[in-house]
Amino acid sequence: MKPTTLNKYKLIIMVDDRQVVLERILQVTRYRGFLINGMHAEVNTGNNIGTITLSVSSERPISLLVDQINKLIDIKGVEVDNSEELVAASI
Repeated sequence: MKPTTLNKYKLIIMVDDRQVVLERILQVTRYRGFLINGMHAEVNTGNNIGTITLSVSSERPISLLVDQINKLIDIKGVEVDNSEELVAASI
């Protein structure tokens, strides 16, 4: 098989502290064809705002995923860490 070049991205997602928000983000990520490489989530209990750091990779443009995550309820904002790197992977 021919190796495929995947773009790797790091998303920083600010969310309302709701139980289902993480499930919605993971579902949209999967539907849009992105692989999840890592994740870290924490909540600031003082203001009930959570921060989810999501590392993903795909051949697709990251804007497809960012636009869809921003449409979800309970999302405050999404930032893309610009330190993207290319990764060779076999699909």
